[in-house]
Formats: sequence, C-alpha cells, structure tokens
Amino acid sequence: MQQYDSTMAPRFLELLKKREGELRALLQSGRNEGSNHEPDSHDVTDFKDMATGEVQAQLAGVQAERHTAELEQVLAAERRIAEKSYGDCTVCGEPIDLRRLLALPATPTCASCQEALEHRQAARPGVHGAH
Repeated sequence: MQQYDSTMAPRFLELLKKREGELRALLQSGRNEGSNHEPDSHDVTDFKDMATGEVQAQLAGVQAERHTAELEQVLAAERRIAEKSYGDCTVCGEPIDLRRLLALPATPTCASCQEALEHRQAARPGVHGAH
C-alpha cells in the first residue's frame, strides 16, 4: 500500500482548494437560482406545474445539503493538512491508502472504517428515508 507523506501536501491542498471553489460556486449558483423566478400575476400555473416546482425545489435542497456536507469535509481535510494529520484515518489512526486519497482527497477515513460506518448506518432503523 502506498501512503501519503507530507511532501505530497501541496498537491493535495491544491486538489482540495479546487474542489472547495467548485462547491462554493455550486452553492452560490443554487442560492441564486432559487430566488430568480417569482411568479407574477400574469403567470398561469396548474397543479402539475406547482408539483414539478416543488419536486425541483426539494431536489435542489438535497443537492445543496450534499454540497454543504462535502464542503465541510474538504475544509476539515485542509485543516488536517495544516495540522500534519492528513492521510491518517480519523477513526483508527492508520494510514489511508494513497489510491483512496487520490480518488477522494477529502476522505477522513480508511476504506475499512468507512465500510464499518456505512454498515452501522444501514443497520439503524429509520435510515434511508424510512418513516
């Protein structure tokens, strides 16, 4: 397994900063799109149009939540680089495989710990939209 070392910090910081900029732009454009169209008294809408609008608004909200969560991960990864703890799993402390970091630079966990976290989340009642 290849491992991250501190000489790679500039490369990973560049990747993280790039993704941070992309996410901030996506979040900003989502806020702008949400406030662009206000129906006026001349707009004709029917229930189908209203339902479509509601679904689109819900999807935009979910997408914004995902972007916000990813941005938080990116910022946390940038802090770990500054603190010299980047590249180590935040759960078990073991080095994260370099291939995983290259694919997911903001990941805080090794593949084993991530799998365990996902398994625990899937086993919890009420997860995955169940009411």
